[in-house]
Amino acid sequence: MLVGIFYNLILMITLENEQIKATFSLSGAELIKLYSKETKLDYLWNGNPDFWKRHAPILFPIVGKLKDNSYLVDNKTFHLSQHGFARDNEFTLVSQSITELVFELSFSEKTLAIYPYKFRLLVAYRLEKNKLETSYKVENVDNKPIFFSIGAHPAFKCPITEETSFSDYFIEFEKDENPLQFSLNKENGLRIETPTEKQLPKELPLNYNLFIEDALIYKNITSKVMSLKSKKHKHGINFECSDWEYVAFWTVNKAPFICFEPWMGAADLETTNQDFTTKDGIIELDINKEFKQCYVVTLF
Repeated sequence: MLVGIFYNLILMITLENEQIKATFSLSGAELIKLYSKETKLDYLWNGNPDFWKRHAPILFPIVGKLKDNSYLVDNKTFHLSQHGFARDNEFTLVSQSITELVFELSFSEKTLAIYPYKFRLLVAYRLEKNKLETSYKVENVDNKPIFFSIGAHPAFKCPITEETSFSDYFIEFEKDENPLQFSLNKENGLRIETPTEKQLPKELPLNYNLFIEDALIYKNITSKVMSLKSKKHKHGINFECSDWEYVAFWTVNKAPFICFEPWMGAADLETTNQDFTTKDGIIELDINKEFKQCYVVTLF
C-alpha cells in the first residue's frame, strides 16, 4: 500500500494513500488540493485569484459578517473581519501518521486583542480509501465560558471534467427537503431577519443565476449526504455533514467552482444588538469542555 506524508519548501504537506492524494498548507490549515488516483481528476478548486483566491478555508471564531465588523463582549467593542481569523493564521502540525494530520491554532496576544477568549482549535484530516474526513475540535482553555461559531468552506471544481460546463451539474439531496432559506443583504453582507420556506427538488440544477443575491443558505436540511453530480459523466463527490446547523452553497458568476459549506453559526442579522454572547447561532462552551464537528468528502 502506498501511503505517506511529504513536505516541500513552502510549508505544504501531502497526505496520500492508494486512492487519494491531498495537499495542505500550514497557513490556515487549509486543504489546497484533492486528487483521485483512480479517476485521475482534481476535485478541489485551484484558488485562481481572478475568481476567488482560497480553496477550503476554516471559518472561526465567526461565520459570515458582523454588523460593522464589530461585536460586544461585556460592553467592550472588538473587531473581526468576515469569517474570522483562523483562515489567515499559521497553524502548527502537532500530530501525523500515514493516514492522518492534526493541526493546531491556539490563542495568543494577537488573537486576544480581537477575540477575548482563550481557545485551542484542532483540525484533523484523515484519509480512508476514497474519503477525506475533516474534523474540528474547539477546546475551552479559559477560566470562563467561551463563545464562537465555526464552519467549513471547501470549493469543488465545477465543471469537474474539461468537456462539461457548470450548468451540466446538479446538487443531489438524499431526501426531499423543505428547509428555511436565509437571504443576505448584498449591501452589507448581513442576514435578512425573516427566512422563507423553500421546497428543494432532490436534484437542484446549477446555474449562476441561483447565486445573484450571494450564497444559498439553508437551515433544517435533513439529508446526511449531499452530492455534486452530472448527467454527462459518472464523476462527482458525496458530501456528508450530519448535525450542522446550516448548509450553504456559493459561487461567483462564471467561476468554475461550487462551495459546499456546513456552518455552526451565520452572519449577523440586520437587527442584531451586537452582543456576541447572544448572537444567533453562537456556541457557548463551558470551562474545560470541548466541541467537536466533522464532515466527509467521498470522491467518485
